[in-house]
Amino acid sequence: MKKVIVSTKENLVYGTLIWIYASNKKVYHSSRCIDGDAAFSDYDSHYMGKVHELYRNQEKQPALFNRMLAKSDRIFGVCLNNRRLDNGSKDVKVLFFPNWEDVQEFAENDFPVLAETRQNNKIEAKQKWMERGKAFSSKKKTI
Repeated sequence: MKKVIVSTKENLVYGTLIWIYASNKKVYHSSRCIDGDAAFSDYDSHYMGKVHELYRNQEKQPALFNRMLAKSDRIFGVCLNNRRLDNGSKDVKVLFFPNWEDVQEFAENDFPVLAETRQNNKIEAKQKWMERGKAFSSKKKTI
């Protein structure tokens, strides 16, 4: 498993499955989040482009993708987070796996824990934001 940051114009949400074919270097993504019980054929596919369009780091990533694709006919990735850049593209942290069995194992064991942690962090951040808003509002009323 390799963690890679890729750049894309696509709106890939947390847990989105992407895959790259070694034969033609085409990249696809599904609109579904990964699921440990789903077969690969259950996922829909949307063409994203060629693998060289995903390179964020032009020095390291071409060699990294070439090494991963040389060992398999298709590699799979799971999107873990994203952030929008000034030019409108998004940097997406993707965890790549060499085969489908590793993706399913990750989806069954590790992904639910990561998703729950992410959800808890979002709830905590919202709560802190609400508390700061209330404190600001009450401070403004006393002035």
